[in-house]
Amino acid sequence: MVKPLNLEEAQRLLLSGLKPPGKVKIKLAAAAGLVLAEPVLAPRPFPPFPRSLVDGYALGPPPVERGGEAARERDAKWPTYRVVATVAAGSSTAVSLGPGTAAAIFTGARPPEGAVAIIPRELAEDGGELIRAPLLAAGKYLEPAGAEVRAGEEVLAAGTCLGPAELGLLAALGLGEVTVYRRPVIALVSNGSELLALNGAPAREQGEAPRIYNSNFFALAAAGTAAGGQVLSPRPVADDLEEQVRLYRGALEEADLLLTTGGAGGSARDLTAAAFTAAGGEILFTGVAMRPGRHVIAARRGGKLLLGLPGNPPAALVACYLLAVPAIRALGGREAAPVVFPAVLAAALDKARPERAFIWARVKATEAGWEATPLPRRPGGIRAAIGANALIDVPPGSTPSPGEAVTVILLTG
Repeated sequence: MVKPLNLEEAQRLLLSGLKPPGKVKIKLAAAAGLVLAEPVLAPRPFPPFPRSLVDGYALGPPPVERGGEAARERDAKWPTYRVVATVAAGSSTAVSLGPGTAAAIFTGARPPEGAVAIIPRELAEDGGELIRAPLLAAGKYLEPAGAEVRAGEEVLAAGTCLGPAELGLLAALGLGEVTVYRRPVIALVSNGSELLALNGAPAREQGEAPRIYNSNFFALAAAGTAAGGQVLSPRPVADDLEEQVRLYRGALEEADLLLTTGGAGGSARDLTAAAFTAAGGEILFTGVAMRPGRHVIAARRGGKLLLGLPGNPPAALVACYLLAVPAIRALGGREAAPVVFPAVLAAALDKARPERAFIWARVKATEAGWEATPLPRRPGGIRAAIGANALIDVPPGSTPSPGEAVTVILLTG
């Protein structure tokens, strides 16, 4: 019997040489969550023109001093300006500000020619057509063109995941399209003659044989989509070697990753390893030393992965998070490694485990740091992961007590 690999070695084999399958130029509105395949250079500066940072007044040069000595001394500190125009954001004016003139201005508006500074409205003494304002340094409250971004500057590097801030920046620069790594295509196949399509009924020729709904497909498809993949949904396949091989070959023509669930246990009815081999795959491993999720089969055909997960729902989902999700993220150009950090165990584990175990948990931040609460063990496991946002990584034979530090893996896409 082949000894199962440790998790880290299995992850290394899956990710070795794995690269995004291609690039695509898409509309910015469809790019959220995708990864830049090329650096982005600013086609223009931002802001594209000088603009006011406040509501207030754009001031021309100080007025020419007049009057007696007292008046000149007063005006040297608080000159009087005549308001000759109003400028709102998005509007333009042909007025040019000379000495002693000003324009009422709103945030984001382009100041008239001749403006040397902006003063907030609350700092000026407003007398209608005349205002008095303290002398300010040239450029005060006036943002020059290109203050944030220079034309030609690299604003985002290749490999950047496009979130809200990144998309906002690209839109501000007028970029309606962007080149990203395309979403990896995942062919997700559920194996088992006992499976029933959701809301379906047993095929007539199968009579009244007992069936269960194909729940694993929906759980794994959700995880794959959250990781950035595009999930194809071939029909469930019976426990028939020829049928499985035919389906897998066809799926691999279109998909970057073949992901199956069920049939990986190694019994006479478990055909995944044989089907992967017959479909042209070279077996990488047939087991991982962990619970749940021990029975996992991986193969490679050219640059494409074939990954067979267990049929048991919690085992399939654990193996998906620890093995399939990193591969999907890598194919999409993302960082593959999961987020791992220490936390304090908030409640006792249900039992000791001789093998490395991954326990569904809920983690939260407290004043003292991160806290991990294991979820209650349920019969059968179909509800085992409800409410979980992390896995507790428990070493073989370890039985941590409440208050002790444990390692947790955050369940993210």
